[in-house]
Amino acid sequence: MRPARYTLSFTVGGLFLFEGIELARLRAAGASWEEVRQDAPAGVFVAKGGASSVKRIRNEVVGRLSLLNDAEIGHLATGGMTDARALMWVAACRKYRILAEFADEVLDERLRTYQPEIRVTDFDALLDVKALNAEEIARLAPSTRARLRSVAFRMLREAELLDAQSRVCALPLSTVLRDLLGLDRRSGLDLIPGGG
Repeated sequence: MRPARYTLSFTVGGLFLFEGIELARLRAAGASWEEVRQDAPAGVFVAKGGASSVKRIRNEVVGRLSLLNDAEIGHLATGGMTDARALMWVAACRKYRILAEFADEVLDERLRTYQPEIRVTDFDALLDVKALNAEEIARLAPSTRARLRSVAFRMLREAELLDAQSRVCALPLSTVLRDLLGLDRRSGLDLIPGGG
């Protein structure tokens, strides 16, 4: 059986940390995902391009957050910023398999082998390998590959998983978040370099 196709629509924005925290607070207060989508406070989403851009970003953030369980959403809404960064990265990885594979196959490996520097060519190399078995990656235009790489690196920096010199960083996660993410061994701590 062929694995699920790669979703590669993360070419807009970044981690959406502050937007994610605001929407998690709505969800943690008991709102359904549809209510979260409709009741997002004005000013949470600022985008060039007007209402359609705001709607697209809001839907993207809700789509990522909906992949977190209720306990993770509650922690995102009330925990500290380091844990929030980690949870927003986990949500992005759960939605976009290529990010999860980059975290597992490149970032964590580099951290464990004391070779923490990450280059843009590392992301390109992963895309090249995955393209051998995934037509949707093989067909990517060079400009789309560049945009995916750019947004992936932006998310990593916003999550503080890469420093200014493009070195992989281990986040000092709280015990509460380690316990929450430890419940899901294949899409929890393993997505955080040094976490698993």
